[in-house]
Amino acid sequence: MLTKLDTAITTAVTATSKELVATVYRDTGSTDEPRHLEQVLISLINELLDLARSNPFPIDAARVIGRRLAEAPFDRTRMLAPATRALLGFAPGSYGSLVHTRWPLVASHAIDSYAEALQQRALAQQEASMEAAVSVRVQEIAALQNRLRHEATHDALTDLANRSLLQDRVRLMAGDRSGGVGLLLIDLDDFKQINDGHGHSVGDEVLVEISRRLRTACPPEAVVCRYGGDEFVLALPARRNSLGELAMRVLAALHDPVATCAGPVPVSASVGTAYCPAGRACDFSDLLRSADRAMYSAKTAGKRRFAVSELDEEESEPGGFIPARLQYDAAVAG
Repeated sequence: MLTKLDTAITTAVTATSKELVATVYRDTGSTDEPRHLEQVLISLINELLDLARSNPFPIDAARVIGRRLAEAPFDRTRMLAPATRALLGFAPGSYGSLVHTRWPLVASHAIDSYAEALQQRALAQQEASMEAAVSVRVQEIAALQNRLRHEATHDALTDLANRSLLQDRVRLMAGDRSGGVGLLLIDLDDFKQINDGHGHSVGDEVLVEISRRLRTACPPEAVVCRYGGDEFVLALPARRNSLGELAMRVLAALHDPVATCAGPVPVSASVGTAYCPAGRACDFSDLLRSADRAMYSAKTAGKRRFAVSELDEEESEPGGFIPARLQYDAAVAG
């Protein structure tokens, strides 16, 4: 049977819990169910009261109970200050009794532990936030580095490979002695007339569309480079007899006019090819020079066609690529 003292303590515990929950709702805007919070607080305070009656007094157990105030369902509340006032202001039992005397010590250890738990949680959240911020920053830096590397190796207008990337890729291809290296030099015919007649913005539209068509016409292993102005270079691991086929595909891809803001703009190109056989030392400058000579031969022969530069071992210099025999082909009839 409960004594009057027990009944009074139970009533005080209930009243303290209700007051604390009401304060939390008023000061912090908690959205938890009040009745549930009250029941949990009543249970915790009763556990602390049992510790106050224990002999010897278990400090560690009081601190464990205090840490529970930082856990669910209180983890979304901010109630350190109101909990401190409520628990330290609670005076159970009659004056001078064991529970009355020990309660301030019990409550202070519980509150101290609660405060430490809140601090640890705040530090953990801050650390997680800092790690997230650092992670985002690292990703931003990595993205910036990738973008800078891409910009350093690609043409700004067409996003094709630039000269630096082309030479690096040709060097890698030449390092594979199991196959040869083919090069196509593509020069747009009469591109200056497009710029002069329609303006450079239309000329840029043409270059961008030409770049797209070249990507489509070339095999995946090819490097497509805007070498400068209206000149493009294709490099790929190849067999000698495959370069003519690729040149025909390129000329066919550039046969139709380009749709621009100024209307359809006719385009065509002259192409020169050069080839470095497998096992031979491959110098990029010599290979490009041979393709360039072949391209000018194609222009001289009437444009809209390609010329194949073939290596004559008897006439060429060691390691050089001199177009000893030129072959002309109209790419597209009409």
